[in-house]
Order: sequence, then C-alpha cells, then structure tokens
Amino acid sequence: MEKNYFDRMMVSAIESMKHNKHDWPSHWDNTQKINFLNDCINWLEDNEMYEQCEIVLNEKKKIKK
Repeated sequence: MEKNYFDRMMVSAIESMKHNKHDWPSHWDNTQKINFLNDCINWLEDNEMYEQCEIVLNEKKKIKK
C-alpha cells in the first residue's frame, strides 16, 4: 500500500507512543482519550496495521489504570 502524508503522520505518531511520553490536549478527559484511541484502532485495522494496534491498545491500558 502506498502511504500518503496522512498515513505517515498517523503511523509516526502512533510509533512515538511506544517510546516517548506524550502530552494529551489538556482539555481532554479519559473518555475523550479512549475515544480517540478507539478511532485510531479502527483506522489501523482498516489499513491492516496490526502491530501499531498493539501500541494503541497498550496506551489504552495505561489510561484505564
């Protein structure tokens, strides 16, 4: 699959979740964070990027603690 700019940006942002501490928008509560991560998982699954799904799932676990 040829990746466009949006695809590269999304994958890069998700990959950074694996290694870096990141700041969420200050006005987002945990529900909004989880909703965003769920949307990311849907996009990743649609694009068959299953390794990145694992990164997002791990991020969701951190938020739910």
